[in-house]
Amino acid sequence: MVRARFPKPTDRVPAEPDGDEWDSWKSRLLNRLPYVRWLRQREQAKSREIEVLRESLVRLSEAPFQSFGAALEQARQEVTAHAPVGEYAMRYRAEEPLYWLPIPSWIAEWAARTGPRRILDIGSGYGTLAVFISIVTRARVFCLDTEPWRLAQPLRQRYDIEVVGGNVELIEIPWQEPMDAVLMTEVIEHFNFHPVPTMRKVAQALTPGGRLFMSTPDAASWGKLTDPYSDYRDMPYPDPALPTVDRHVYQFTEDEIVSVLNESGFEIERLTRAPGRWGLHLNVDATRSE
Repeated sequence: MVRARFPKPTDRVPAEPDGDEWDSWKSRLLNRLPYVRWLRQREQAKSREIEVLRESLVRLSEAPFQSFGAALEQARQEVTAHAPVGEYAMRYRAEEPLYWLPIPSWIAEWAARTGPRRILDIGSGYGTLAVFISIVTRARVFCLDTEPWRLAQPLRQRYDIEVVGGNVELIEIPWQEPMDAVLMTEVIEHFNFHPVPTMRKVAQALTPGGRLFMSTPDAASWGKLTDPYSDYRDMPYPDPALPTVDRHVYQFTEDEIVSVLNESGFEIERLTRAPGRWGLHLNVDATRSE
């Protein structure tokens, strides 16, 4: 079989081609079109393959989690039954486990060794992991979220989950007694301010040796957000007088997450990636430094 040979696009594009120079550039461009089409087709094929893989993972997330036991599936079913809006059942239920796929097994493994009594879920959302934690650990679960209404009252009552509304960046953590673990899934990328002061606050809310379980989009996969900050170190320190937005403000690389947590008083035990829906997510298991 004879394979087509395509010219490689090595020439620089003239800044302002004109006259004979333009005719020459147009001729070179036409010669490159087969190669450009081939590159485009290859990228489209790769994108389709990735999307098929992710769709398969979404379908897999709808099946019972045999490796994590029945507790997580029970939590998902109960949240589906009581979630106050249809968004959870229609979209989020299928997607959220892909953000933090290894974390439930980490929690179950850690809890079996330590017997925790108090666990804080920051950014608890609809409460899937809060309910899971209550089932698996028998610990008292506390939730802090800017939209506390998302965690349905029947779930709070059945599992004795205490929920408070508030922005962890701008308020003190409402509970004074130290926590054995803090859960923060898909939260830090929403921070409007420099992450270290808030993560130090989180570390101080833990008992010495307490655990942090965290997930966040991996900037190496999702891409860096540079508007309005090209580096998280440029973010202002928490200030109630400054306006805030509810969106992904800054997406961190692995090295940046490691730096933030180390500076905040954590030692990382495990760091891996979950498949996500639109890109990979960093999953972290860290311990408060003694």
